[in-house]
Amino acid sequence: MSETVNVGEVANQLSKDIFKHFLWQTHPKKDDNFKCVNPEHVSEKGKPKETHPGDVVFFYEDPYLGKRVYLHTDLKSYAKESITNGRVRDALRSLCITLDCATLSPDWREKYSVDSSESYEVRGMLFMHNHDNKFQKSFVDALDKIDLTALPLSPRSIIHFFGPLDVQRLYSITNDLIRLKAEGEISGDYTFFYPDLVISRRQGDVWKQAATVESLAGPYLIIKHSASVGFEAGYVIYYNSPCDSVDEFEYFLDSLSRYQMLESKAHIRVRVTTANASHDLKTMFHAAKKRYAKAWGFETSREAILDRIEIDRVTAVTTTYNPGDMGWRE
Repeated sequence: MSETVNVGEVANQLSKDIFKHFLWQTHPKKDDNFKCVNPEHVSEKGKPKETHPGDVVFFYEDPYLGKRVYLHTDLKSYAKESITNGRVRDALRSLCITLDCATLSPDWREKYSVDSSESYEVRGMLFMHNHDNKFQKSFVDALDKIDLTALPLSPRSIIHFFGPLDVQRLYSITNDLIRLKAEGEISGDYTFFYPDLVISRRQGDVWKQAATVESLAGPYLIIKHSASVGFEAGYVIYYNSPCDSVDEFEYFLDSLSRYQMLESKAHIRVRVTTANASHDLKTMFHAAKKRYAKAWGFETSREAILDRIEIDRVTAVTTTYNPGDMGWRE
């Protein structure tokens, strides 16, 4: 029994250490159940469920939706051999019916201090960590072998997931952020940047915006930071795309231009998180800047803006959260 508790604490501590750097907030109530309000929800043995589990609830203000997003999160930490299609399917099924009740349950709102008068949305999130660091496959491969249409997900409900490699990537980003702040290359005064889109407009204060769950799973994550001693204000962009062509980088530069980031003349650093990125990524990025400068007509001022954009790799860091260590408590 103690081993199970220790394994559970691995995912709990790891998620806490990751998401605080993305400016998510965590409700203090953890590892608690709430009452089931749907008589059709049954256990694997066919008995009506009395409660649903709740490992942790994260929340943040969504800059595009203009509302608070609550993520009712199922934390898992498994060894490689335990991450099977069946176990993933069961975890998703359980989360689906839990989310169904969480959106309707007064008990859930009371436990997690939700003000019914505020504008909010409840979603589910599966966070699956591999504590022996041997699972190196894409989590999507496991999902492809599951009939997702058969899951009991209510209409308009949303479930997000982070598999082992996603967790590893997020852990590497947070460690890189810690290092940049420690070395004064980025100030503690930072925000996640959200440009105005064609359909959606950003809402709320531009500073202290959290990273949305969609941005953490997206192709790049943009941080805007103020100046620090020895470093000017600017942007740090964590790039999570293949890095396998000049065209890809040229499209990326065009996106920065559309976001009006190039016109700001701010210092921009691109930090590549893709584990198998091309060895020639700096050469390709340089070629993309030259090609994009040509599209601009080789204007001297614009070429200077492009030349200020740096690209480098993030050092991948392997999590060392060990179930055995969790048994030691001060």
